[in-house]
Amino acid sequence: MTIVDEKDFINRVKNFSELSFKVGERSNPEVMDTHDMRYLQSGDFCANLHIHTKYSDGIMTIPELYERAKEIPNVLIAITDHDTVDGCKEACETCPDDVNLVLGIEISTVAINFPKQPKALPIHLLVYGIDPFNKELNEFLDTKRDLKLKLANETIEKLNEALPEYDFTLEEASKCHPMIVKGQDEIAHPMKKYTSAKIILNHYFPNANFSYEEPIFKYKYLFQGKEPYHITYKKALENFVHCSLPLVPEYIDEKIQIAREIYLSAHPSPGKMLEPFSSFEETVEFIKNLNCGVMSIAHPARTRAYVPEFYNYLFYNYKKYGKEKAMFYEKYYQSYEGTYFSEWKTIIDRAAEDLLPTGGIDSHGNSITSRSSHY
Repeated sequence: MTIVDEKDFINRVKNFSELSFKVGERSNPEVMDTHDMRYLQSGDFCANLHIHTKYSDGIMTIPELYERAKEIPNVLIAITDHDTVDGCKEACETCPDDVNLVLGIEISTVAINFPKQPKALPIHLLVYGIDPFNKELNEFLDTKRDLKLKLANETIEKLNEALPEYDFTLEEASKCHPMIVKGQDEIAHPMKKYTSAKIILNHYFPNANFSYEEPIFKYKYLFQGKEPYHITYKKALENFVHCSLPLVPEYIDEKIQIAREIYLSAHPSPGKMLEPFSSFEETVEFIKNLNCGVMSIAHPARTRAYVPEFYNYLFYNYKKYGKEKAMFYEKYYQSYEGTYFSEWKTIIDRAAEDLLPTGGIDSHGNSITSRSSHY
């Protein structure tokens, strides 16, 4: 088998360029997966270091991942499932000789201690060259997943106590965010999507012959603005059913706000961490103290700056707590949507100028050259 170890990974990444991580150029710069295949065809594309499998919120099995990799000569791929190393454990036993694979993970962390931050900030930490059987790593991940799943179930119970007419379930919420039933990632964001959409759909179409998440997936581009989520969902619903709908009545607004108060209580806030969540600084320090693994900040522009200095804070703390293992940042992330990334790219790169760049497509579907139509 060809498992790329930490030292080999570092040496390979040093020789990569931006085109190593790009399949092609986008026909619409603001929309993911609109790229052509020019760099795949030219042979420049040779690495996707951000791939999810069925073990988190992807759909590929490990054997399917191997087959996709074999289609591209000498491509370097990395398994980076959210908050689990189960896929990496399977890969340790099955990786064929003609696949170049890095064992990794994407750990969900929350920052609450940056200067004057208005809300808790999600920061995802990529770790490469891990030992998926490491006892300390497994105990850390198992504990966090168990606590998050417990909190998610408690949140569903509170929602049903306050709004019993909707019969909320984790299984139904997972149609939009599959990780919520696995104790991975966060709770408030999936619950915002789920409760807002279900309440709106139930109001306008109580006997709908489609599920709440279908308008979200089909019209995902609508959700890039700053208006309340349920208002955007109503627009997506109107597009989905091809008709205009009356304004959302006040009593429905009130129900959405009741749900909001409940799911927000299941998320950290500035200066206040909740036990099921992983502090950014503490997680970086935890990885630093393991006997394997080097770190990269995942898609830094997705943690939206609240002040221009934010990225200075981010990378300063990253290097302070991660020391020599805080080596990389995902400079060449290929699945940003909208114009935000281009507006902040120079500031991000300047703040991370002494770190090595990594990159990836953040694949969730059955391909390593695209993200997925649903994510």
